Amino acid sequence: MTKQPLKYYTNGAHTGSAMFSHDKDHWDFVSEAMKQSITANPLHIDEFIYVSQQEAEIIRWTLDMYNGNKDSCGILTGGGTESILLAMLAYREKFKAERGVTKPNIVMSDTAHAAFDKAAFYFGIEVRKVPITADCRCDFAGIRK
Repeated sequence: MTKQPLKYYTNGAHTGSAMFSHDKDHWDFVSEAMKQSITANPLHIDEFIYVSQQEAEIIRWTLDMYNGNKDSCGILTGGGTESILLAMLAYREKFKAERGVTKPNIVMSDTAHAAFDKAAFYFGIEVRKVPITADCRCDFAGIRK
């Protein structure tokens, strides 16, 4: 039996959530768009005003799409881990302020993204993990319990 060579993204393999398109025209378009702001640093708002404007427009479009009111707000992040960290921090602070929660916890499937564990470690949140079911699904009954 002949061993087949390994296929990677660069030679036609498919990946799960790492790369989303093999289309060269797509990546040419993305590259052109990125050239306009790749060197910008949004921390320097006065120097890179257009980046703040882009962020504000994206947030407004998203709030409009989800019927956000005048008190709604948003933030852009650079990826999934950062998004999860900021969401965990926001919920910790919300429940501390609104309900006086001083020992927060999160109940989640043991297959949840590793960023939840990272956020819990950083922000002092207890993690309660529930194993997945025999058919590899989230055990909602276990989470409720």
